[in-house]
Amino acid sequence: MNIDEYKGLRIIDKLKTDAQKGVYMANWNQLRINYGNNVEWQKLKNQVLMCSETRNMIYAVPADVKYVQGSRPVIEMTSQWVTKDAKTARERVLALLKFCRDLYLTHGKHLHYRFYGGTEEQLIEKGENLCECMGRLMVSLCEVLGIPGRIVMHVVNGHITSEVFIENKWCFFDPRFAVFYVDENEAFLSVEEIMQNREIIFNQPQWVKEFVSKQTDFDTMARENYDKYMCSKEIITFCDYSLMDFESYTYEIKLRDEIYQDGMKPAIREYQKYMKIVMNEEKGEI
Repeated sequence: MNIDEYKGLRIIDKLKTDAQKGVYMANWNQLRINYGNNVEWQKLKNQVLMCSETRNMIYAVPADVKYVQGSRPVIEMTSQWVTKDAKTARERVLALLKFCRDLYLTHGKHLHYRFYGGTEEQLIEKGENLCECMGRLMVSLCEVLGIPGRIVMHVVNGHITSEVFIENKWCFFDPRFAVFYVDENEAFLSVEEIMQNREIIFNQPQWVKEFVSKQTDFDTMARENYDKYMCSKEIITFCDYSLMDFESYTYEIKLRDEIYQDGMKPAIREYQKYMKIVMNEEKGEI
């Protein structure tokens, strides 16, 4: 199959309704205004739509990570320090998830909202908390340890999460809120598996519930995932991201005042308009 037909702006051709196409473009434009010609917007060109034609390819075993040791020493040292007591891949990923979950606590309140974007090192330094950056950071921290990862976009409802490949499968992790789900054998679940059995969202062991960020709570996030991010009306895309592609992106920051000068408020209104239409449509399966 030609995967390029399911990538970037060409995804619009695969969407069934005008509202789906509208919300996709509104999401695209809002991220452009929020970050400018920067990595958070640039990587949208490489995102792949999850649909019946692409599922097998998306959930195939990934290639080895591209990272070359020594390329990004700060990220390496951070990952190694965070996971120093971990003995398994599961423990390493959960340690990195906890680090991402609590990163916003490392600096003054809302510092992460004063400027947007930056390199992974800058995200750590400022105590990042925005989901679009946290997905990228989680994938990067995993990559330097040899763990494949990718960024997941929940387009309609405007959230970004991640999947990483451990225990011989792709597993869903929300690095901003430290949300993940396991089956009855406590195996981690992928986005696809969760969407196929959404009731499992509410049927989780206590240790999974207690892992959730203090910014929210398990029940709130369970309802959000059930009603929005994992429902059939959601448009979900996957984007491979590697620290070794550094030269393919720009990482300049954008100040908060700049995004409003560039039209963020009307962009948000446009996005919310289409979001409501899509969520109220009778059917939304891609």
